[in-house]
Amino acid sequence: MFPAKPTFLRFFHKAGPQEFADLDSLNRLLVAISSIYEAGARARRGLYRRGWGKVKRLPAPVVSVGNLAVGGMGKTPVTAYLARLLQEQGLRVAILSRGYGGRRRGVTCLSNGERLFYTPPEVGEEAFWLARSLPGVIVYTGPCRFEAGMAAWRDLGPDIFVLDDGFQHFQLARNLDLVLLDAARPFGNGRLLPAGPLREPVCTLREADVLILSRYDDRRHRDRLDFLGRSFPDQEIFTAVITPVSARRFPGGEKHPPGALDGLPALAFAGLARPKVFRDTLNSLGVDLRGWREFPDHYAFTPGDLAMLAQEARGQQARALITTSKDWARLGERWPGDLPLWVLETAARVEPEEALRRCLAAALGEMAAKTPPAEAHAELEAHRPTPPQVRRGFRKLTRTGRPPAGPGTVRRLLVRAPNWLGDAVMSLPVLTGLTRLFPAAPITILAVPGVAPLFAGQPGVADIIAYPAGKAKWRTLLSLRGRFELALALPNSFGSALDLWLSRAPCRLGYAADGRSPLLTTMLKGRAGLKGPHQVFYYLGLLEAWGPVRDFSPPRIRLSEEEIAAGREILSAGGSDAGGPWIGLAPGAGYGPAKRWPGERFAAVGDILQKEFQARPVLLGGPGDREAAAEVERRGRGRFLNLAGTTTLRQALAILAHLGVLITNDSGMMHAAAALGTPLVAIFGSTDAAATGPFTPRAAVIHHHLPCSPCLKRTCSQNYACLMDITVSEVAEAARAWLEER
Repeated sequence: MFPAKPTFLRFFHKAGPQEFADLDSLNRLLVAISSIYEAGARARRGLYRRGWGKVKRLPAPVVSVGNLAVGGMGKTPVTAYLARLLQEQGLRVAILSRGYGGRRRGVTCLSNGERLFYTPPEVGEEAFWLARSLPGVIVYTGPCRFEAGMAAWRDLGPDIFVLDDGFQHFQLARNLDLVLLDAARPFGNGRLLPAGPLREPVCTLREADVLILSRYDDRRHRDRLDFLGRSFPDQEIFTAVITPVSARRFPGGEKHPPGALDGLPALAFAGLARPKVFRDTLNSLGVDLRGWREFPDHYAFTPGDLAMLAQEARGQQARALITTSKDWARLGERWPGDLPLWVLETAARVEPEEALRRCLAAALGEMAAKTPPAEAHAELEAHRPTPPQVRRGFRKLTRTGRPPAGPGTVRRLLVRAPNWLGDAVMSLPVLTGLTRLFPAAPITILAVPGVAPLFAGQPGVADIIAYPAGKAKWRTLLSLRGRFELALALPNSFGSALDLWLSRAPCRLGYAADGRSPLLTTMLKGRAGLKGPHQVFYYLGLLEAWGPVRDFSPPRIRLSEEEIAAGREILSAGGSDAGGPWIGLAPGAGYGPAKRWPGERFAAVGDILQKEFQARPVLLGGPGDREAAAEVERRGRGRFLNLAGTTTLRQALAILAHLGVLITNDSGMMHAAAALGTPLVAIFGSTDAAATGPFTPRAAVIHHHLPCSPCLKRTCSQNYACLMDITVSEVAEAARAWLEER
């Protein structure tokens, strides 16, 4: 827990309690207003934390850079630094800014990455500076960052969004929350607006993923860094330095090193939240300051102001004026004065940079980049850190009931598996985690017959019990009595908890859901905090009952060499004169028409790839997908090998392992291919690709995000626009990229 407020103040300001007893009337009024403001800030964040405020999700990952205090943290240069770092990873970056200080209202495309469309005062100087400083980076402004992001997505299709000043913008979901704190005064005077600089109470920093001490000097600020580390052990903590990188002289605009300012007699001016930082920087560079003028933050300079500054500079025998790059933007990047104007440019760097890169990779997960074929197997096998967003959700889980059984008391372990193939695949990391927690306890899987074969060969799985229908189900459940010390229910249904209760395992664990808590001995509450991250992590959260889950293994399906060889034989028996790669088409989906791309379009893609690559299309799916597969076969002009509904699950998995690419709807077959490392083109309609998409870096996910997405509906009154607008050429191009890589 954080210390009480006076401790903060004594730590950072060396002030005694008497200082606060001497507040005058105005300060007392400000403190009273501050208390009201704090109550409102807490209530607002609480509403969103409990799911009562509507949070929208953009169709690409979102990284937020924000502040706890107002102004002067170095947020703009850190945002630029982060955008460059993401660019280096091959990602197309879009910055979403509120556009504070600009005249334009509504959504504005300030830059498409190649061209600037507006300048101050039409747009705010911070957004303009970002757009000017970052070639190739898209910049949109608007009070509603979701609308701005959707406009950028429709127009330019960025890979990732950087949310400028977003820590208090709860309306938009984000994958990573970074918060900047000034190293000299991380919490100001410890009070909220208007009595202090804080926007929210200090305790809300626990909602962040990353804390960055900006303007950091290890000699002066090491105690603050250590203090943050002790107070916020769950957050990643970095430092940032902001240093001068160049000085430009106007008119002309020629660039010089910062050392060119040494000894220069100049008058300096700035309109910043903390102008003293700029003044200290000039002193450190050796500028001979003949005059100094401070203006309010975001100040709009008038011609009269500039004339006054030039007159004062001449009166002080200054040979030039000097200002910041933000103020230069507010001047419209024009200088009418007869004295030269120097503009000091700065840049940020976050340390340790390699650790920050790892943090970004963990947060972006499978959406960050494709993995080359040679690395696909290693990617599936490797342990990875849980993403920051997931750790944030895990921290909100609370355990109730009896403590779960520990490794020393569990000899045999029962897991009730999900009923759908895709969900079962996404639950596989739980089994890996259980084998690490209970290395000596063999696992028995209880699953419906259609899913049970998936678990064959999984590490730690000693037995698989198919869940029969009818009266035989009860005989099976009663036969489990007394065989297990620990049982987990992965589905949220009442029935799955009843299954565990009938097994009479002394420790029965699951999420508190569907009114089933009386049937469980250990429950986890707070699962709403895991809404948003991938379903893999929702299942994995059950392991939090034994302590923090800091890393995990991605879903991985095991096939024997004999099974792989048998899959090759099935394909060969289908016969084909073409010598190209096998491509899979999975046109079915059990959820309903909102997940099914039209069969004629699957056929058209198959025809294109046959012509270009001599590819051999094979239709895959379960018995319920036969009709969809038959339609594709009828519509196609070439030859299609139709195996839908004719293979066992293990045979279908072996066939997937031989494909050059699988083109699929959001289905169990999609998740199985992802867990085998098979390249994918996944077509999404009403469902959420971020939460239930293929958990692999070897997937191209195609979805046309609409303001109503994801609606999660089975049918649609709007003609399934999010699905039907996906074209044959889009899907064929995505598949072509994987086949060309081979």
